[in-house]
Amino acid sequence: MRYFLFASHGRFAEGILHSVEMITGKHDNIWTLCAYIDEHDDIKSQIQEFLSEVADNDELVVITDIFGGSINNEFMSLLDDKRIHLVTGLNIPLVIELITMNNIEVNTAKLIKTALYNSKKTIKYCNLELEISQLDEEF
Repeated sequence: MRYFLFASHGRFAEGILHSVEMITGKHDNIWTLCAYIDEHDDIKSQIQEFLSEVADNDELVVITDIFGGSINNEFMSLLDDKRIHLVTGLNIPLVIELITMNNIEVNTAKLIKTALYNSKKTIKYCNLELEISQLDEEF
C-alpha cells in the first residue's frame, strides 16, 4: 500500500488535506502531521508513530512544507528507510496530481516525478499571463 503524509509547521497540512478532499473526496491513505501545535509535542516521536503504521512492503510519500525546515530535516535523516519518499513544497496542485494518479502509476518514483513536473506548470505570474494573452489576441 502507498500512504501519503502531509507534514507542516502549524495546521497548514490539515488545511491542504481539507481542500484536497473537497476536490477528490476522502482518502484512507492520507495522514497529516501538524508540528509545533503543542509545545510538548516531540516531532521525532510523532514521525515514529506514523512509521509504525507503515508495513515493510508499504511506501510512505511524505510531502513537507519547507525544504531545509525542521520537519523536512527530520525526514531527511530517515531516508535510509527505503519505504520513505520525501518531497518538499507542499501545495494543492502537487497533492492533487499525486492523489489522482496514485492508482494509475505503480512506480512511486515515476508518480512523484510526473506530479512534480505537472504541478510546477501551475505556478504562474498572472499579470504576465494576461499580458501574453492580450498580445496573442492582437495577432
